[in-house]
Amino acid sequence: MIFDAHIHVGKGDPFHYSDSGDSPVSVGDLLTEMDKNNVDNAIVMPNFHLPHRLWNSNVELAKSIKNNTNRLFGFAWLDPRIENCCNQIDSLVKKFGFRGLKLHPVLGGYYLTNKTVLRLIEKAISLKIPIMIHTGWGLLGSATYVGKLAENFPEGQFIIAHMIDPECMNVTKRNKNIFLETSYAQHPRRITQAVNTIGSDKLLYGSDYPLGGGIEFEISKINLAKITDEDKRKILSENITRLIE
Repeated sequence: MIFDAHIHVGKGDPFHYSDSGDSPVSVGDLLTEMDKNNVDNAIVMPNFHLPHRLWNSNVELAKSIKNNTNRLFGFAWLDPRIENCCNQIDSLVKKFGFRGLKLHPVLGGYYLTNKTVLRLIEKAISLKIPIMIHTGWGLLGSATYVGKLAENFPEGQFIIAHMIDPECMNVTKRNKNIFLETSYAQHPRRITQAVNTIGSDKLLYGSDYPLGGGIEFEISKINLAKITDEDKRKILSENITRLIE
């Protein structure tokens, strides 16, 4: 079984290092790509949108996956600076069935230490959902900030998105409540290193499709890593399944 922990669906607003705004992925396109690569389930979230457009993008996502909730599980992408963001995540979880929260401090342009972030983190924890946080590509994306959140909120469950930041493994190793998603790992050796450093129980396969190298490429890094079949099962599906139950 394969469960992709990081996929984007729908049209987004263009931003400086991607053309995803002009290359939307529909649910139909995604399911075709998943079937082609034997992917059973996926965590899906909207593409990038300006803060005032995020609510609508999440609702559109919920509508687009409502007939495939046995395979696709929504994570809400929200901006903590929006005044009613806590009400938004409450509604998206309770009314639309979302399973997690996604934060992107780099594209959002905010620090994870902001009070507005902390109130949204507290709300997500009260809803018993995991919190995925983009890391990499600059100071705002430093994994050390995720580590500080994990220390301050030990009851929360955090996912470091992308295996890019130099500190991502150390931060994950130090905090029992952090998981590390594998997209953008430079080589299968990086996956092997992660298993040896932090253990396979804390790794989640993710592709960041349609960005990155693609689903097939990201899966191949797990399969080519010098790790046990049990490790691969945990990374490819078992860990994320347990996390969103």
